[in-house]
Amino acid sequence: MLTYTLLLSALASGSAFSSTGFILSNALKTSSSSKMAAVVVRFKAGDALPDVKLTEVTNFAKQEYCLAEYCKDKSVVIFAVPGAFTPGCSKSHLPSFVNNADALFKKGIDSIICVATNDAYVMEGWGKDQKVGGKILMLSDGDAKLTTALGVRMESDVMVRSERYAMVVKDNKIQQVFFPTENDDGSKDSAPTYGDFVLKSL
Repeated sequence: MLTYTLLLSALASGSAFSSTGFILSNALKTSSSSKMAAVVVRFKAGDALPDVKLTEVTNFAKQEYCLAEYCKDKSVVIFAVPGAFTPGCSKSHLPSFVNNADALFKKGIDSIICVATNDAYVMEGWGKDQKVGGKILMLSDGDAKLTTALGVRMESDVMVRSERYAMVVKDNKIQQVFFPTENDDGSKDSAPTYGDFVLKSL
């Protein structure tokens, strides 16, 4: 409506290609840019791993991991959950990687990383509760930079969360991706993101 009004004004005054025309051009560009900015692209196989920092806490000591630096020259499995201590993540997702960690290492995986947007202290507590035993790095994406860069950001009333996923990364390049599948009734099956499924794909 704004651009239409500006056009009429410009035509009436005979200055369609003067200052009003410039404003109209900018208005159209701004509108187009806004629409383009709204498009979110989810990560895929072949993409480079985002260069972001994640945080780990061990006995109250914080350590930052530069993800691209950490994964350089390594084969790494990264999986994300919507929230620590949530029922599905605690009952199925994280345990599936704890139980299959040794088998994944035997397949050539150098490291397994669990990511959530909970703070680092919550991630440490969840790891202890789930008895990860040092097999899995419990890393916090507290500012959701990784989650946003991967295009898997979910807004909620409580906090920004990540979609559920898993990936296999080799030397900072995403080789395989795993997302929940949709059932006939519209519900989601998270099993394709679990440790045993990832193991079978290697």
